[in-house]
Amino acid sequence: MISGKSVELLPQMQTASDNLENWIGAEPNCERDLLRTLIDGLPDNIFVKDRQSRFLISNLAHVRTLGATKPGEVIGKTDLDIFPTELATQYYGDEQALMESGKSLNREEMVVNPRTGERRWLQTTKVPLRNHEGKVVGLMGINRDITDRKQAEEALRTSQDELEKRAAERTAELSHERLLLRTLIDNLPDGIYAKDTAGRKTLANPADLKNLRCKTEAEVIGKSDFDFYPHDIAEKFLADDQSVIQGQPVINREEYFFDGESQKRWLLTSKLPLRDQNGTIIGLVGVGRDITERKRTEEMLVRERLLLRTLIDNLPDAIYSKDAAGRKTMANPADLKNLRSKTEAEAIGKTDFDSFPRDVAEKFWADDQKVIQGQPVINREEYFFDEAGRKSWLLTSKLPLHDEHGTVVGLIGISRNITGIKETEAKLDQVHKQLLDTSRQAGMAEVATSVLHNVGNVLNSINVASSCLADGVRKSKTANLSKIVALLREHGADLGHFITNDPKGKQLPGYLAQLAEHLAGEQTDALEKLDRLQKNIEHIREIVAMQQNYAKTSGILESLAMVDLVEDAVRMNVGSMERHNIKMLREYSETPLVLADKHKVLQILVNLIRNAKHACTDSEKPDKQIILHVVNEHERIKISVIDNGIGIPPENLTRIFNHGFTTRKNGHGFGLHSGALAAKEMGGSLAAFSAGPGRGATFTLELPIQAQKANL
Repeated sequence: MISGKSVELLPQMQTASDNLENWIGAEPNCERDLLRTLIDGLPDNIFVKDRQSRFLISNLAHVRTLGATKPGEVIGKTDLDIFPTELATQYYGDEQALMESGKSLNREEMVVNPRTGERRWLQTTKVPLRNHEGKVVGLMGINRDITDRKQAEEALRTSQDELEKRAAERTAELSHERLLLRTLIDNLPDGIYAKDTAGRKTLANPADLKNLRCKTEAEVIGKSDFDFYPHDIAEKFLADDQSVIQGQPVINREEYFFDGESQKRWLLTSKLPLRDQNGTIIGLVGVGRDITERKRTEEMLVRERLLLRTLIDNLPDAIYSKDAAGRKTMANPADLKNLRSKTEAEAIGKTDFDSFPRDVAEKFWADDQKVIQGQPVINREEYFFDEAGRKSWLLTSKLPLHDEHGTVVGLIGISRNITGIKETEAKLDQVHKQLLDTSRQAGMAEVATSVLHNVGNVLNSINVASSCLADGVRKSKTANLSKIVALLREHGADLGHFITNDPKGKQLPGYLAQLAEHLAGEQTDALEKLDRLQKNIEHIREIVAMQQNYAKTSGILESLAMVDLVEDAVRMNVGSMERHNIKMLREYSETPLVLADKHKVLQILVNLIRNAKHACTDSEKPDKQIILHVVNEHERIKISVIDNGIGIPPENLTRIFNHGFTTRKNGHGFGLHSGALAAKEMGGSLAAFSAGPGRGATFTLELPIQAQKANL
């Protein structure tokens, strides 16, 4: 603590203090206040003493340097109360000599902090203080800490001349408080200016000159805003100035003007009355901060916020946010629709318990708490029942919402109404099942057609001489009789109603009469040749029996030998192959049994072999051939049907399995599509490859070897 050796001298301080006060009072009050604020904010030690070297003023930096905590511990003390007697005596002698001579003192000296014992180098400047009569009433001192500089000088051994030069330059900078103030004003980024009561500039710092598009202060002094701004803006500024001069300050008001490039610029302006030593307003002091970039940023943020909100409000998805308590803080129109609210104000502050049944709300609440704990929900399907009992589906994502410190303060949710999609999926599933059933029936028809063709081919090969009979058999309507029988069996339970009311049933009696008449004529001709056809009838019976066997086992998984199944498909097409001179090559590897639907596999194989036959026939090549390749690769059986026919264009390879796509004149575009569906249903695939037109094609049916085969 600082001692009190000079306390007894306090009564004698009053006269000197009054003289100093009179000297200070000669300056404008506002400038004195500004100077005091500046002094207390400077890092340098600044102090004032009376003629007896007692401290009258001590700024905060000086108080700390002396080891005190507040100015009151220093005011009224002398150096004897603070420093060792020898040093204090030296200070006193120097200061008395200074005040007697009226000459300033500038020197470097080392001091010891009385509180910490720390040694520091100071650049000390002391100047005499005079009253308005020119009489010395005290002194003012400035101590700048130059410890770092001194240490650098010692370390680098800088020349003494350079040190003296720098000390002189620095002393010149600190020689007058007005210079310090002006330096501060001129280096501030804000525009600082002063005007007289007529609105004429009396001061303008470089930042203000830049706003006025001037290079020197001389270009500005004596001019008004009418010399720099459009008349309407200048009038507005003048009205403000007059209000300030009348004692109404302007604090942090935003205003704009257009610069020389017609760019809009914004200022954050404060204006305060400027008073003389008598308190009379003689003008104003203004501070203008250029906030153009901030305003542009704010405008951009507003535009982006509007853009974002417009986007959110017009998205079909429900977008909302909640706080940590589950209360809505934002809801777009799509979310309001789910909540059955008309305005966002109705939703803000409410929870799911205000909008949904309790069991649904509790589920949503549990999800929200997990999200707030850092477990996001991504694209999860969930449903609820509305007031009418209708089931509604949502595809929901929820993410934690963080504040600027990274703390989770709530969540953001996005919900897409997928009720229509879910209903469509259900319908598609139903259609898919119907399509598979249709595919199975179409496959049965394919196989049946193959059987009929082969029966005709066998009959045709019985005797070349009986070509007329074979042609008659191929054209015979006996097959239609089988269809009629199948139709009658199908409607066996309501046969009378079918024949009486169904359009097809009504035509059946007349058609049967015509068919009977036609068959009677065929019978007369056929009986003459039956004895020559007896041996081949047995072969025909075998083919039909095989087809019936496949038809009966449709839909049942069986343990199948793929090579045998391929051979059955070949036998159903052998007549056509022989008639069109197509050579059949077989490349069979030993393969394990496969658990599959025999009818579906046969349906696919019969269709592939028939397509290969048509491809070879259409190519008109003399060496038409089909290769059947069966192999086991990676626990999957691959059956390939390879032809050297017309090939497939590259653009058709991606479309060939589409429903309804065909390149055949009389094709229906259903065989490959249904085959691909059937293969997929069995866990396999159907693929096609071709090097291009005229280069043949390869169709490969791939089926998995099921694990169940070990139990068969």
